[in-house]
Amino acid sequence: MSGEGGCKQFARILEKSSKLTDIRFSSTRAGKAGSDIVASALDAALEEGRNTNLEKLDLCDNNFGNKASQDALFRALGCTTSLSYLDLRDCDLEDDGVKKVCHALFESDSALEHLDLSGNNVERRGAKQIADYIRDSGGKLKVLCLDDNDLTSKGVVHIASAFHGSEDGHAIEKLQLNYTMCGAIGARALIDAYGPDGKDLPNLKKICLDGNSFKEEIVGELQVAFDNKLVEMEENDSDGEADDDLSDEDSDEEDDDDEEDQNGEVDALTDAMNKSLVV
Repeated sequence: MSGEGGCKQFARILEKSSKLTDIRFSSTRAGKAGSDIVASALDAALEEGRNTNLEKLDLCDNNFGNKASQDALFRALGCTTSLSYLDLRDCDLEDDGVKKVCHALFESDSALEHLDLSGNNVERRGAKQIADYIRDSGGKLKVLCLDDNDLTSKGVVHIASAFHGSEDGHAIEKLQLNYTMCGAIGARALIDAYGPDGKDLPNLKKICLDGNSFKEEIVGELQVAFDNKLVEMEENDSDGEADDDLSDEDSDEEDDDDEEDQNGEVDALTDAMNKSLVV
């Protein structure tokens, strides 16, 4: 664990470093103030042209829940053109922060292979942003972890839809959706995305769906579709009630309204980031 003082010392390391390729400041539980310091230091280091060959960034279990931290992360990630591994598990990002992260990753055009956004209170709207990033990144992602988020089946449908349309099949090898409030609707969307005999996801090696709510017949369908790629679901809720409270119309309209409200802020951040990269 690291208090605010430890975060300041870590910031000094970033300030003095110029050729780091692997940065890990995880499970520190630094709190909002300390996490702000780390995010700002990372932003400054990358914006000034230092550590631009960063390949691996692990900041899990910190607190980037406020706007200042999220904006700093947005600018920093937008400069990481070589990034292949990003772990932001348990960082309190929520939908707004996840949208900024996904937009920054798209702007950076890095060949990201591993993305962990588990435990960030991501709901359906955030899932849509993740799906848009998966789709726009050209099928490069190999590992996607979204455990412990309130995606619901509708959020999982967004994720599943992102794997459609790749000419040679998507590169995804591991998909983790444990404890995401997923039910039959989401399960069948994933089966559809997988395709007959897995032809649409030919590289998939493991899919994790434990802690959700699937009736026995849905479990059977998942087992038939994914076979030994499906990790055992010991914590499945066989009552299968996860989809009972889903509305069909109102929620989608709310998603669209929320997205329009945020576009201006993200566009402004993108403009600022682009200006900072002009030499």
